[in-house]
Amino acid sequence: MRNIYYSLLSLATMFLFASCGDDDYALQVGFEAPTELITPVDNHYIAIDLENTAPTVFEWTASESKYGGVVLYEVVFDIPSGDFSNPFFRIRSAGGGSQNYLSLTSGQLVSIARDAGIGVDSEGEVKWTVIASQGGESKVTEQVNLLRLKRPAGISDIPATLFIYGEGFEADSFSTAMQCKMIADGTFEIIASLNDGNIKLCNSLDEDRTYYQLGVNNKLIEADGEADIPVTGTGNAYRIVVDFNLLTISYTEIQNIQMVRTWQYNLGDLVYEGNHKFSVSGIALPYFHDWGYPEERYRFWVTTNNGLEIWGSYHNDAMNGSNISGLTAFNVQPDGTSEPEEYYNVYNLADIPSPGQNQDWTGMYKLPVGSEDKTADVIIDMSPSQDYKHSITVY
Repeated sequence: MRNIYYSLLSLATMFLFASCGDDDYALQVGFEAPTELITPVDNHYIAIDLENTAPTVFEWTASESKYGGVVLYEVVFDIPSGDFSNPFFRIRSAGGGSQNYLSLTSGQLVSIARDAGIGVDSEGEVKWTVIASQGGESKVTEQVNLLRLKRPAGISDIPATLFIYGEGFEADSFSTAMQCKMIADGTFEIIASLNDGNIKLCNSLDEDRTYYQLGVNNKLIEADGEADIPVTGTGNAYRIVVDFNLLTISYTEIQNIQMVRTWQYNLGDLVYEGNHKFSVSGIALPYFHDWGYPEERYRFWVTTNNGLEIWGSYHNDAMNGSNISGLTAFNVQPDGTSEPEEYYNVYNLADIPSPGQNQDWTGMYKLPVGSEDKTADVIIDMSPSQDYKHSITVY
């Protein structure tokens, strides 16, 4: 009986395999490209609004994968006459490329418009499609949609760096362009000489750089290429502040800098020597004030076209505390080794809050040990690549 059972089972198995063709057990591999671009629809018009934070969503039908593997997507943009063999802008979809949609900010749309050659405050066209890939194989969606873009007048992205040069500036050519100092997010500063002429601002020295110019109401906007910003200057040093948050440029003429010993005794005038530095040589360092006791404290009085500024240290009025968080007071004469590195930093005291303090005494330094009745050379270095500092060489 057992032999009959196994014989019947074997026979059934043979019939089962015989009835199944080779095609029924072939491994299904591969995927299909997306069949439809859903949004934006063909010939859609977008007037890019930099103040609108809502993204523009690109969506397409998902690819069909024969065995359920992950398909990755990339959205590509080209000029209307292009064939996507070398798209000027490409970006992966959401989820690291795994989702069949993509959200682009207004800033990204401005970048696309700029790369497509659409000028500031102008309209133009681009086209887009989707490339799907899996296992090293790529397939391009057959559908291509046209997108009409209106590029706004304004700034799409606040730059991380800013460079300046021009015929009215200390660095008159691109090859000698100076990098500005970032003093706050979106705000840059540089101190250099300025004459009548122009300046040029750009975010990089690389070939792919963005220039800026003044548009309506003297507000900063992106330029299509190298652009002049007219300036007037006396040849003196100026503090130039470029604020991309307010879209403004301001110029403050530094007319005179005095090294002033308390109380209001001018030790010497510093003159701008170029390359962000002011200096004076051979000044006398008398210690005794009119009332007969030593006075080694000093700071700098700066005359500008907007009035008086005081540049000094981070110290409070008693020099036993700091007006800047994280810095340590140093209330003795420096000797070149014991003072903290930031002791000689230079700050515009108007930028440092010091409530309840006597403004006649805040922000002081002390002359170095052994400098009484000697002479000295003094340099204020406002180089944008470092903390603003000064130095005293006694001899």
